Amino acid sequence: MDEKDCSGLLSMIDRLIDNSVPERAEYLRGYKRGMGVSVLEVSDERIEEHHILMDHSGGGSGDPYIDSYARGYRHGFEGTTLESPSLSSNPPRSLHIASIV
Repeated sequence: MDEKDCSGLLSMIDRLIDNSVPERAEYLRGYKRGMGVSVLEVSDERIEEHHILMDHSGGGSGDPYIDSYARGYRHGFEGTTLESPSLSSNPPRSLHIASIV
């Protein structure tokens, strides 16, 4: 995959981030970063951060958002297909309460 192929995927990921629940958005942000490090050869990635993210990609950090980000990072770095959103996680619902003034 070259930069031209990546640009379409990166645009799609940006749109998905905007419309995703927070945990899914973190996965997508991680995927985008991992892809950038691997495919686009971003040179400013520090090797220590890379190892930390790869270590957390299996879970166990204690924070579901960090785990999602790290899992996405690994998938993007390895070039695997985007993980499907979990069917069990429903977007948060907000209550709109009208107040009478």
